[in-house]
Amino acid sequence: MKKNFIKMNNNQNQLSLGNFCKTVKELAQNKSFANQTEIFYCLFNVDNISDSTINNYCIGYRAIGSEFRQKYITYKKHYEETPEIFDDVIIGLLSILDGEVYPKLSHNELLEKTGRHQKLKKLVLELYNLAKNDESVSSYFTESIYKQITQNEIYKTLCDILIYIVVEKKQPIYTQTSQKEIIENILNSTNISVSELEKFLTLQMQDGINYTHSLKKLAKEKNPYACYEMGELEYNGQMTGYPRYIKSYEYFKKAAEKNHPRACWLISQMIYQKKIGDLSKEDLDLAWYYLKKAEKVGSVAATNTIGVCYLKGLVPNEAPSEKKAIEYFEKAYSHEYVYASNNLGKIYEKKGDYKKAFKYFMVGAEKEESWACNKIGEYYRLGIATEIDMKKAFKYYNLATEVPLNILDHWAFYNLAKYFYLNGNLQTGMEKDINKAIEYFKKAANHEIYEAYEELIYIYIDKYKETSLDYYLNKINNYISILSNNKYYDKCKDKLKQKMLEIEKKHLALVKLI
Repeated sequence: MKKNFIKMNNNQNQLSLGNFCKTVKELAQNKSFANQTEIFYCLFNVDNISDSTINNYCIGYRAIGSEFRQKYITYKKHYEETPEIFDDVIIGLLSILDGEVYPKLSHNELLEKTGRHQKLKKLVLELYNLAKNDESVSSYFTESIYKQITQNEIYKTLCDILIYIVVEKKQPIYTQTSQKEIIENILNSTNISVSELEKFLTLQMQDGINYTHSLKKLAKEKNPYACYEMGELEYNGQMTGYPRYIKSYEYFKKAAEKNHPRACWLISQMIYQKKIGDLSKEDLDLAWYYLKKAEKVGSVAATNTIGVCYLKGLVPNEAPSEKKAIEYFEKAYSHEYVYASNNLGKIYEKKGDYKKAFKYFMVGAEKEESWACNKIGEYYRLGIATEIDMKKAFKYYNLATEVPLNILDHWAFYNLAKYFYLNGNLQTGMEKDINKAIEYFKKAANHEIYEAYEELIYIYIDKYKETSLDYYLNKINNYISILSNNKYYDKCKDKLKQKMLEIEKKHLALVKLI
């Protein structure tokens, strides 16, 4: 079969010379001075290469010539000892980005300038994003350049990326049938055909206002993708305004008959969470059947859930086993499944091995998983397995809030309100922001974090003492009523009473609340 090289200047999955040139041009002040020929001349210090040759190098039809690679092999060899070896290249890029000729700068001057240059920072961030998408780039390399970016080492980051692009980057091969072969390999362990996938994708991309009608029609044909999506719509209550778990189960079951991995896994989850059934022995056996089936056909989520089952003693005819739980969590973790790293962290935290727990929680936090981000924020705030660092705590708490609501850990809002906005924070230089604290405590309280109700009561008691406004009195009444119906009330009742007694006699109406 004839092989062709992938075009590497319009493919967001390639950290390539072509995409480097394309990104520089997009950021340049004057596009006419930022064509790929000028950028190529700048990178390799040449001025007599034909445009067609440069074009082939940049779009990927030809591997970068050995004479140019050799130049960067030399750079790589001597860079650590003489980092200024890249100065001319960096000055040239600055000139292209800003559309002006830069004078010769000393290496230290250049380090300072690159650290302040917004377009250069934007360039390395764009290249970092390309690196994350590129399967040929190791996670070690992406983590390394991310660390350099966060430390504002823009010069070094750019040098490392250029060395990778020119010296390390392999030229990807594309064949006409490669995409189909990949899909067929994915479907090998299922009973799903490529044509069924094609029908579903065609519906998703071409159907408009009648999408749900067409989806139901395709589900009646037992198309596993359509059945799965209908199952999700019913599960989330998007068909009627409320969940219909039995209908959802019926759709998932049809998809599971063709070994749809996630449908199999979700059936087990519905049983374990008592969305259907009552956790009888028969129910648990059925859940285990679908869970093992999901794992067999490639569901990493199922592998992780099997670990949870061993931990909680939900495996039929087997005793709880932490050892087997760890085995399955590690298997899921090897596939970069973030909840498995969280589970491993929890196990080691319980054992008192906080350094190991920190390592696993950080894996989740680096993937911006909300619960893990909040957990790492706690470790930095309290100095567990690391130095106390309130700036990093603030960073990770905030990261925890920047995710879709259905996967957001609302404890992050509580922690931000409690430790940063309520009274300010000296270590981060943050001033008190009581309105922000109230906003975040409310977000936490709305998700049954009762500690947030307690904090809101204290805030409104102080406001009532200052103003005597009934508005605050009503708020206090409302929150105490909510708290009194929860077990947490017993923990905070004495403290609340003490706080109430601080109020002057003219506020006796308030004291009667407890």
